[in-house]
Amino acid sequence: MAFYFIFWDGVGFGKKDPATNPFFAATLPTFRRLFGGELPSHAFKKYSSDTVSLSSVNTTLRVAGLPQSGTGQTAIMTGINASKIVGKHFGPHPYSTLVPVIKEQNLFRQLERMKKSSFFVNGYPQRYFDYIFGPKGKIPTIALSYLSIGKELNSHQAVLNRIAISADISGTRWKELGHPDIEPAEPVAVGRLFHAIGRHYDLTFFEYFVTDMAGHSRDMNAATEMLERMDGLIAGMLQEFDYRNDIIFMVSDHGNIEDLSVKTHTRNPVPLIVVGAHHRYFSAQIKNLTHITPSIISYFTRMA
Repeated sequence: MAFYFIFWDGVGFGKKDPATNPFFAATLPTFRRLFGGELPSHAFKKYSSDTVSLSSVNTTLRVAGLPQSGTGQTAIMTGINASKIVGKHFGPHPYSTLVPVIKEQNLFRQLERMKKSSFFVNGYPQRYFDYIFGPKGKIPTIALSYLSIGKELNSHQAVLNRIAISADISGTRWKELGHPDIEPAEPVAVGRLFHAIGRHYDLTFFEYFVTDMAGHSRDMNAATEMLERMDGLIAGMLQEFDYRNDIIFMVSDHGNIEDLSVKTHTRNPVPLIVVGAHHRYFSAQIKNLTHITPSIISYFTRMA
């Protein structure tokens, strides 16, 4: 059994409008095939077949204002309503008083206590490490969670050695980031590699934050490219995917990219996409961000 957790930042349900929603301007054959020709939207929030479920996840958690990454990702990774605890949505980094909670209650930590293996598959350039570990740097929630169990983040060398994948999937920026020895890769090939890496762990986690960046930029070309890369990644993963025993689990922390008419995040619910074994279990259990880690831990407990 292999569990592939894909977190794509800033992806919500939007209108079926190719002028503002890149889901309907992009070419996404894999997603359309998964959902019987449809794509996630306000008009298409629920779907279930023999192999895949699509359902809606609330991100506002009964707190006023626009959801933010710091509190949203904390809710995802720990199961606590971080926004309610601090009295507001906060981001992009974790709220300082929540750091100890994140370190002790995050998904990686809970899996470790169950003797389950996990791997954070992203590979990063040296300047990323220089920033987050620098005097003014702050460690994002997911990286903080992984570091808290004594693991190290993957460098560009891990990507070069094909034991990690680029945070933007295709790796088109490595040269300008100071690592010209890493060549760009096709998303389908990266998906096959991600699938192969994940065979060695109980849970493998990939964080795709460029969707949120594209949403803030309001650049339709960039936004459609980021979605098309993810479509290709999923296509590659599915080539040798074991539908009977494996899970692809996709979720976001808040809306953004689905509405390029605004530069901010949105209060839209986000799609939960689950492919493979027991997909209906997750769609039935998860209604808001705080349900994600508890449902995953419960799943591993049931499968033990």
